[in-house]
Amino acid sequence: MLKRYLKKLLKNNIVIHEIFACLITIYLKIVYKTSKWCFVFQDEITEEIINRKRGVLFAMWHNRLAFGMGLYKRYDNVHALASSHTDGKLITDVIKKMGYKVIVGSSNKNSTVALRQIIRTINSNGKVVITPDGPRGPMYKVGGNITQICYKYKKSVIPVSCISSKYFTLKSWDKMMIPKIFGTIVVTIGRSVILSGDKEKDDELLKKTLSNLSDGSELVLKRIRPR
Repeated sequence: MLKRYLKKLLKNNIVIHEIFACLITIYLKIVYKTSKWCFVFQDEITEEIINRKRGVLFAMWHNRLAFGMGLYKRYDNVHALASSHTDGKLITDVIKKMGYKVIVGSSNKNSTVALRQIIRTINSNGKVVITPDGPRGPMYKVGGNITQICYKYKKSVIPVSCISSKYFTLKSWDKMMIPKIFGTIVVTIGRSVILSGDKEKDDELLKKTLSNLSDGSELVLKRIRPR
């Protein structure tokens, strides 16, 4: 009941919407500044190598989005794909306030327009952050055309996962993780997924890769922050 009322309020009241977007942005900026960041690159990949790539799709699970606006500042010409529904519009405004460019659309709505913008961006050597299980799930299931796009245009899909020593979880379909201040954030970045052109196999490979990175991030966190 309260959740539906809040969504309606955010949708119909521009002032309230803007206040929420500003508050979320300020909170996340404080979290990013007060957190200790630990970046783990697998298979000899580096920031420099990624930045030199001519067109990249970063893939991360939807419930890690709150970390993304802090970690992708390290890369050039980054765009984020955001949904056009009510929650997505709030996220879009926060992403813009963080200084990123936004591609509006999803696999469920405005998919054709979004797809064209993604292709245009990566073919112009830009980088696009995509959540394969977003915007509505199912959780941890790869949907959409991310692997097909990368295979067709010979672009890299870089898997990314994150975890924090301090976070709370929203009561959303994906159990969105929101990091807290003064935590340790581990970011694990894998090498480009080797695609075959078989959508089913490539989607499953991306799913397994992201799951393995998530497990790896938690192991790293346990080593540097033992309980």
